[in-house]
Amino acid sequence: MSKSDSKHRYLLIVNPEAGSRSTMRALPEIDRLMRVHKAEFEFHFTQERDHATELVKEIGADFDVIVSVGGDGTINEIVNGMPDLNKPLGILPIGTGNDFARSCSMKIGDLESAVDVLLAHDIKTIDVGEVNGRRFVNVMGLGFEGRANDIGKMLPHLHGTPKYLIAIGGTYLSYRRMPLRIKFNEIVIDEKVFLLSIGNGWNVGGGLQLTPKAVMDDGMFDVGYLQNISRFRILQVFSKLYDGTIDTVPEVEMYQTTELTIESDRPIPAHIDGEAFDPVQTSFKIHLIPQAQEIIGNWSADTRFG
Repeated sequence: MSKSDSKHRYLLIVNPEAGSRSTMRALPEIDRLMRVHKAEFEFHFTQERDHATELVKEIGADFDVIVSVGGDGTINEIVNGMPDLNKPLGILPIGTGNDFARSCSMKIGDLESAVDVLLAHDIKTIDVGEVNGRRFVNVMGLGFEGRANDIGKMLPHLHGTPKYLIAIGGTYLSYRRMPLRIKFNEIVIDEKVFLLSIGNGWNVGGGLQLTPKAVMDDGMFDVGYLQNISRFRILQVFSKLYDGTIDTVPEVEMYQTTELTIESDRPIPAHIDGEAFDPVQTSFKIHLIPQAQEIIGNWSADTRFG
């Protein structure tokens, strides 16, 4: 047993609804694995939306590590409770998409591996995005991506990749480009836009890579921008969303920036870390906060760059 197994006190915040309630089925195994390592921990359960934020504020100071037991939405709620709490965040990914865990190079569907990563305590201090007063750690998506996220929320009995593929399919059949005014880096875009993805991390939608070269501690957002694309062309290039080469598609433009403003004359479908931005907005001010949050991840497993 390594020292890191026992010297930290872990607050495990559990979202009972995450992953179609798979969190509750996983609790006995999590309990067993933590006890095998003689780790000191407590489970605390969320009861409603944004409750994880309140739990962190109320009792987070009593623990050494805050742990999300759920999906991307649970992580997002916890992060929004942590700006004044200098504690690392760990992840036991048992949600629908688990995209932030993927961006942290964690294995999905392997609880033993996730507990091992948590207790190994490999920390990276990552950048955090903030939009209209809310923080996000992985990605903000607008347009097609925002609408697909909305449709996915209407499929509560599905999870993982099948859920996102059905959501993308439904969006593919119905989505129309929307007028946006986007400003960043002295660039002004004022036109109908298909998709805009603002990545701190590099996974979204159950493993799609819209910003495949994003690095979470480089002080920059990666921005994937797609102004227009035909339905047939989407089918042609769809596989590139999975293999990390979407940035080679001529229709996709990639940028880096630290802040953006986005406006429209109509409500903008958008999500942060897989959660719909609620209430729906017609304008966003987005900026990056460098080196803002310690995250425990499987960092050595990120082999994208060699």
